[in-house]
Amino acid sequence: MRLDEHIKNRAQVPQAELAKYAGMQVAWSADGTRILAGDEDLARLLEKLRVAGYKSTDFIVSYVDRPDEWALCGGLLAGEDEGE
Repeated sequence: MRLDEHIKNRAQVPQAELAKYAGMQVAWSADGTRILAGDEDLARLLEKLRVAGYKSTDFIVSYVDRPDEWALCGGLLAGEDEGE
């Protein structure tokens, strides 16, 4: 699978599906069409995937932002309601 196809497919996943994983690390299928598993803790996520029989080539891990978070140059800013 090419990375550009993976990214294109991920963009097609409905926001309602992504909202289920807000604030979590998620494992995307290699083709980017679905989320295989999610967890707030990366080590637990990787263990879930290992137990389920996935190989490291079967998925790509990324973080799903919470609605009140914004990434900025690798950092994280809180929404105004949580302080600045």
